[in-house]
Amino acid sequence: MEKIFRIFHYASFLQYPFLGLALFYCYKPIFKGLNYFDTDAIIDLYNTSLLFLGIALSFTSLADIRKRTKLGDHIFGNKKRARKWLIYMCSLIIIIFGFAIFCKFFTNNEKLENLSIGLFVLGIGMLGLLRMNIEIIKSYQNE
Repeated sequence: MEKIFRIFHYASFLQYPFLGLALFYCYKPIFKGLNYFDTDAIIDLYNTSLLFLGIALSFTSLADIRKRTKLGDHIFGNKKRARKWLIYMCSLIIIIFGFAIFCKFFTNNEKLENLSIGLFVLGIGMLGLLRMNIEIIKSYQNE
């Protein structure tokens, strides 16, 4: 069983190339110059960036949660801070999904409809991160 945990933990390191790709697509308009792109191209780049960021967050949730840190002790060890963190994560997920639903169903702009796909993937990645944080909080609170 320990080998399976180790395989998933090592697979979680795939988050870093995806984070790098997300950053690349975020900063590509700055590298090329903002005059080089129109707003439709920038929205496409940010959609791609949101897709890669959502995939990276999904891989993050595969990490081993048994390793403790001082920051984790500070946030997750205190019940009030842990509750505030979960409320923050839940509200962020609701905002992301709300904006994605708005872009998909209530706008007539095709580019914003395409942006909603990236927002949905980001929201799904955030849900995986929320699940991981709940598991971390349970492990910190039980000790």
